[in-house]
Amino acid sequence: MIGYGKRVLVVGDEEFVDSFLIGELDLHCFVVATVADGLQALNELRRRHFDAVIAYVQTPNLNGLALLYQCRLVWPQLPIILVSEPHEDVVDLAINRGAYACLAKPVETRKLIHVVSGALAHIVDPGLQREQLSEAFSGGSIRPYSTI
Repeated sequence: MIGYGKRVLVVGDEEFVDSFLIGELDLHCFVVATVADGLQALNELRRRHFDAVIAYVQTPNLNGLALLYQCRLVWPQLPIILVSEPHEDVVDLAINRGAYACLAKPVETRKLIHVVSGALAHIVDPGLQREQLSEAFSGGSIRPYSTI
């Protein structure tokens, strides 16, 4: 019961937002809402409180990087986890713009659950250091955001 009812907004196309991913988040007690694109995500974020956002970079109408930028302006403490094809440019840009993490597609659900849990712990304990996250994800497919 990692999630304990924490609300997570998942933004992406049908391929990314599959029932398996939603089922895994639900299994770990996260309350999940899904939308298809960044504009719908902004509308949903204005309507309801979320503890974290998981967004695919390539979404219609407003891509994940643009969504990240908008969220940083309005909800600067909200952890945003981006999912992208493994391109170093996108990962660096996402982290530099304030993403909590950028995961390579296809996402391993165990790793995603661990990252979301870490993001929520980061809110509770801002002293969580980049090194602690890096040790947990030494595989190289994640780049954690650091407040240092």
